[in-house]
Amino acid sequence: MARAKDTLSLKSRGKKPLASLNTLVLEQLRQAPKTLIRLGLEDLIARKAPDAPKAALKDFAAHLMEKPGEAFSWDDGSDDGRDFTIELTAQELDLLLAQAKEFVEEDLPEIIPDLVRTTAASLLKSLKADWPAQRAHEEAQMDQFCENLRARWGHAFDTLRMMYTISTEIGNEVVKSRRRSHAKKAPVLHDTMVRLHARACQVTLEIITLMERGFADGAMARWRTLHEITIVAALLVEHGEDLAVRYRAHEAVESKRAMDRFALYHEQLGYGPPSAEEIEAIDRDYEAVLARFGDRFGSEYGWAAFHLDMKKPRLVDLEAALGRAAMQSYYRMASYNVHAGTRGLTFRLGILEGENAPIAIAGASNAGFVDPARNTASDLTFITSLLSSGTDRFDRMVEWQILINLRDELPKKLDKAQRELDRACRAQLKMERQAAAKRKAKRRPQA
Repeated sequence: MARAKDTLSLKSRGKKPLASLNTLVLEQLRQAPKTLIRLGLEDLIARKAPDAPKAALKDFAAHLMEKPGEAFSWDDGSDDGRDFTIELTAQELDLLLAQAKEFVEEDLPEIIPDLVRTTAASLLKSLKADWPAQRAHEEAQMDQFCENLRARWGHAFDTLRMMYTISTEIGNEVVKSRRRSHAKKAPVLHDTMVRLHARACQVTLEIITLMERGFADGAMARWRTLHEITIVAALLVEHGEDLAVRYRAHEAVESKRAMDRFALYHEQLGYGPPSAEEIEAIDRDYEAVLARFGDRFGSEYGWAAFHLDMKKPRLVDLEAALGRAAMQSYYRMASYNVHAGTRGLTFRLGILEGENAPIAIAGASNAGFVDPARNTASDLTFITSLLSSGTDRFDRMVEWQILINLRDELPKKLDKAQRELDRACRAQLKMERQAAAKRKAKRRPQA
């Protein structure tokens, strides 16, 4: 469980929830047949006793609805009492009932859709008018939440941000150095590594941003992508230019798969069909790479098939080839937050286990950052070290050592924040138990 200030589920500023409107409308719909019969009785009685006071007619109709077998008397407080005789036939009452039944079975189903549309339009107009104030209210809540989150996790997040900044600076310097040297060796590998590293840095910033806003599960899902990028980069560096060429050529396979899907479903997506020229160009490129690299090149990781000597390699095969198969445990855990499997319903990093823990979380949380932060630091350091692997430049080696030092410092900061959160949760749980015991004691009858 987590303390109230450790979780954030943004709420309305006090507007009645739609559930209240639903209750009101359902109650009115349930009463509609009775209301229709009562109004019909009032009209029928008024026609049979046109001189009777309207208040008497309403009360008599209500009496017939509630106590039809009992006598009815009405007193308006005056001294000149008058008697009215009203005769209602069975046929007239049957007609009222038939009209009510017709309304429920035929008219009401047609009225409800119109009622939904008009009510929705009215409520939406009100919500739009109130939205600026609601947005300001939510932003204030989020600001306070982020302040609490930073008080606990800020030192760890700052360390990861430093690593991101250093990594991007290293990437920029590698690019500048390569341009100045006009190096010709392994051009495809170098260009690919620069692009992969830049993407890894961008994903790292996304992960940091998610964590700083309280979304540990989202951060873990993005780490999954960072891990894939790092594994691909490591395999390319290990096997060199030839594998990099295959990797880049595999774009033709991915384009072919994307085009085939689009051609099949473009109408459902609301687009026109791809042109014959587009299809022909993609098919031509696809056939060319298969002719060059073989049929097994057409699988998802077919670009690695030759070097791994596999027909259809998978990511886990790439990890195993690099001696990093153990990371599959974290990778599969991260996948819970990517796919719609049932494990993703019950396993959430943002929920601490314990009494009174919510079954689900629909907003931000102050928990769950240890795994995504540590994994991100590890992979960012790894891929940055790969960017110009084998260099003997002193400044570059110093930069990498700084990254390693920061990576190694991070777990202590994360563990410290986690221990503080655990203590706070235990204290909150103790207070809740004590409060519950006091309430129970008050309800206990005195001897």
